[in-house]
Amino acid sequence: MMITKEKKIELLNILNTQKLFGIEHINHFDLGVEQTNKNQLPMEINELSSYVDNCSLCELSKSKIASSFAMGDVNSKIFLISLRNSFRGEKGFSNIKDMVENGLNVNINDIYMTNILKCDVQKSKSILDSEVKKCLIYLEQQINILKPELIITFGEAFKYLMKNNDEIIDVSGNVYIYKNIKLIPLLEFDFIHKNPSYKDKMIRDIIKIKNIMDKK
Repeated sequence: MMITKEKKIELLNILNTQKLFGIEHINHFDLGVEQTNKNQLPMEINELSSYVDNCSLCELSKSKIASSFAMGDVNSKIFLISLRNSFRGEKGFSNIKDMVENGLNVNINDIYMTNILKCDVQKSKSILDSEVKKCLIYLEQQINILKPELIITFGEAFKYLMKNNDEIIDVSGNVYIYKNIKLIPLLEFDFIHKNPSYKDKMIRDIIKIKNIMDKK
């Protein structure tokens, strides 16, 4: 269950009333919001985006720079998914634009780009598995609503979406099936910049994706 603005006001009123009577500590106060039931999520993409903007299920909502739901064409049959929001900013967008337009021969405006974590936070901030898993339900609903035909993941996004702990270096470029959708993991661009010896592998994997797309 999502905490709405009205619910927050109601809870604050309850807590303030407790303080009036000298009660400073409440032993147990069940908000009932530890998790979101998938059946409660909106089935329309814009409504889901608004729903996610108001999420406060984990600590990331307190330190977020901005909400980060998605960008691109909601009608696209190609999904690009990263763990954090790595598609924005001049460098991040330039990398993905070059891959999509020069590697896949697709206009960047015809691609749908999203991420598992829906809160933009500082890169230096460590992320807990529990925080990722709370956000994962939103990504799964995006996929359910928009029904892509091809998913390309970057870096650790593969591990969480596929629940697969294999090293990304070992699985990059392989073809997997996620809910009857072809899914191909790739290395993260930041990893390539720090480990340029893997650039050739990244290029080969992108060519492989292009060949798969051409066979449709």
